[in-house]
Amino acid sequence: MNIRLPARIGACACLGVALAMGLLAFREEPKPASPPATLSTDLPTDPLQAKLRSCQLAGQAAGSDPGCLAAWAENRRRFFGLRPDQEAELAQSEAPAKSSEPTIVANDADPSFQQEQ
Repeated sequence: MNIRLPARIGACACLGVALAMGLLAFREEPKPASPPATLSTDLPTDPLQAKLRSCQLAGQAAGSDPGCLAAWAENRRRFFGLRPDQEAELAQSEAPAKSSEPTIVANDADPSFQQEQ
């Protein structure tokens, strides 16, 4: 059997399907554009949300503001559903892990240190 005939039939079938899909896409009415997202100007009723919004507007300066750091900590606590005593336990359990990390000391000052080249 000649392979060219089934190949041509397959190519014409694919072309027909692509043409039909294109015509169906043009036949549908375009969807209306969604309105652009705007920032809400409503004042938040939760004081934490108000503080978080002011910290967001402060930008990079909020990283050193103790009020913003406290608001972020409270937001994390609420998000993870932790009670204040659980948060303290979590902080204590993580503290030894950080101090047990190995430190790297440079041996440049040691005269017995020799680099092999």
